[in-house]
Amino acid sequence: MKNLIENFQKNPLEVRSFLMKQESASTVELFGPTKSTKSTVITELLEPASNKLIGYNVGEDAQTTLIRLVLMLNSRLHETQVIVKCIPYDNNDTMFLTFLTELKRVFAEELYDNRDELETYQVEENFLKLILNPKTRSYHCFTYVVKSGMLEEFLMIIRNIVSDIINTPELLSDEADSLFKQRRKSEKELRKKEVYEEVIEKRFCNKEQHQESIRVWFNKLRKSLLDELKNSWNHILKNNSGEIEGYVICDNISESDSGIIGQIIKRIYEKDSAYSLVFSEVNYVTAPSEQFTRAYKNFLAKEKDNHQGQKLKINIIDTMGITQVSTEKEQISDEMDKIFQRKTDAYLFLCSTIELPTTYDDCISLLKSKQAKYQNKVFVICRTKADEIIRNKMINNWRKDTGKNVIDDEHYGNYLLEAFEEFKQEMTYSDNHIRSIEYSICNHLPIEFLCTAPDMSKDMRKVLKDGELESSKIYKILYDIMKRIDNNYSGYGNRLWLYSDDLSHRPLNIQCKAQELSKTISTALVTCNMQQHNQYLQYDTPDVTYHWNSVYCFYNKLSWGEGHETRAKVYGSFKLYLKNMVRSWLSKMIPMHDMLNDISISYEHLENDLETVDYVKKNFLEQFRKLISLNWYVILDTVSKKLTYDCLQPELNQIFIENYYDYAFKKSLRYFDKKFSDEGYWKNALLYLLLIEFDGILQKMYIFDEV
Repeated sequence: MKNLIENFQKNPLEVRSFLMKQESASTVELFGPTKSTKSTVITELLEPASNKLIGYNVGEDAQTTLIRLVLMLNSRLHETQVIVKCIPYDNNDTMFLTFLTELKRVFAEELYDNRDELETYQVEENFLKLILNPKTRSYHCFTYVVKSGMLEEFLMIIRNIVSDIINTPELLSDEADSLFKQRRKSEKELRKKEVYEEVIEKRFCNKEQHQESIRVWFNKLRKSLLDELKNSWNHILKNNSGEIEGYVICDNISESDSGIIGQIIKRIYEKDSAYSLVFSEVNYVTAPSEQFTRAYKNFLAKEKDNHQGQKLKINIIDTMGITQVSTEKEQISDEMDKIFQRKTDAYLFLCSTIELPTTYDDCISLLKSKQAKYQNKVFVICRTKADEIIRNKMINNWRKDTGKNVIDDEHYGNYLLEAFEEFKQEMTYSDNHIRSIEYSICNHLPIEFLCTAPDMSKDMRKVLKDGELESSKIYKILYDIMKRIDNNYSGYGNRLWLYSDDLSHRPLNIQCKAQELSKTISTALVTCNMQQHNQYLQYDTPDVTYHWNSVYCFYNKLSWGEGHETRAKVYGSFKLYLKNMVRSWLSKMIPMHDMLNDISISYEHLENDLETVDYVKKNFLEQFRKLISLNWYVILDTVSKKLTYDCLQPELNQIFIENYYDYAFKKSLRYFDKKFSDEGYWKNALLYLLLIEFDGILQKMYIFDEV
């Protein structure tokens, strides 16, 4: 173990193998409203040296970064040993398209607001700041652009484009006002701002050099960010296609010296960091805290768990607060949809006990409506900041009885016990509507509560000594979640720990003989499209114009696997659920039992004692097929999302980058028809994607570890 990091620094195959093994560990996604103490909970799981670094991700009110953090804990590592893997976006144009969208939004708002002074209008620094630090928090890069000396160049580019938009082919206000007067005669509810938005976007898109100049500058910005760290990485891992899948650094840290890893984490997580333009996710791999490891061993021993002696391995996904952008119910819904796209085994929904009741009720009702997205997953609700509520109840009861604000020492214990019982009644036995929904979401598991201000509950813990007010209660919550995950995948209790005979292969792998079946299905899917393509092609009509925001919402939601429905009064309306349409085709055309019979398991690389090997060969295939059957709806849903977005993403991005929204929308519909009419598209993608989902289940049926 002492030389583990040195081996990782020298050998990319070793670190890739270690990370591959870590993927088999239980994965729990934390999410909830802002200020629910998700980051505070994480501090219980790490030693101080790592807490200092991860602390850069915590601001006064919310997370400072926009990059998802996956904390990978493995007690095989020492507390000073850390691996960081920064994962870039699958497609570089993903963030460029987001950047262009925010840019065009600012163009429309600013030029419309200043429509009476366009002849003398000048772009100033604040205009740039609105583009570089958008209100939507899609990214923030103004500070970095200033520090790196790239602001002046960007200012010149934007000034040239804005000047062109204002003056070519005639003054913007003249064209927009004239067009508004003409259309208002037949479109009574048309707003002048909407006409300005149309004209501005068309003028921007009609000249290719506008986008090209911004693309060149944007790529220069991305390169500058990557160049800052280019000498930091031990390895740049690539997939079989030669695409970069991760930048990796392995090193030792301490409380006084975090070294190169500290420099990287600070740059990525500092306030206003621009690295969300480059990385979609950061994996931080280290040892769990000594307290967590000790508690885990105690739980194993107490329950006579057959994992005794095995290492503690768990992955924790930390997400941006679902109310960080807005507390509107629709916005919270969108943020939840994004969260449910990430692969995980369990969800831990954290919400402060002092959260606004309306926000909490909105979250619970939304979670109930989205249960299909996390069916067959472990789901736990945990109310944090319980210590604050208990303290307030205690003080209020005392004030009612005595009129005083400070409780006498001799009465402190009694009032605390009374407040604690009241709190537990509210948390567990309340018979209101929301409470019944909570239990249905959690599959009737108890609602957990957690104290997250140890300084506040210090005196309370002297009275209540059963550990219920300890912030370290998170250890038991996570242990119980891990046990439930084991049961979900094994069907009988704990998952086996299996080993491979080499670094590059997993112990168990999929064997497939469904190629002929795939060909038959592909032909049938082309027929499905021929019969039903009017569901989406009906909106490809030159007589209708679609509002830019409707199109933006459609494409944005498509990337999460969601549909979109508009109710426009002036512009064209549409109702498009492409993923659902394709999922219905797959449900009808894929004979599940035939597919399952064509899928088996290869044990070629399984290394273990003969008794374990025999057990695996005897039991795993039946359980594997059972799990696929149980998760069939979710598998088809995930594959349908990839078939309608991920596989088409590069081409779709280009369509929406190069064209104004209305035309891009119609062109994308024709592109969908082209791909869905191509038997080769289904043949090449469908079985490949299904096998990825099947393999994801297989690799979770056991814990993969070192020999």
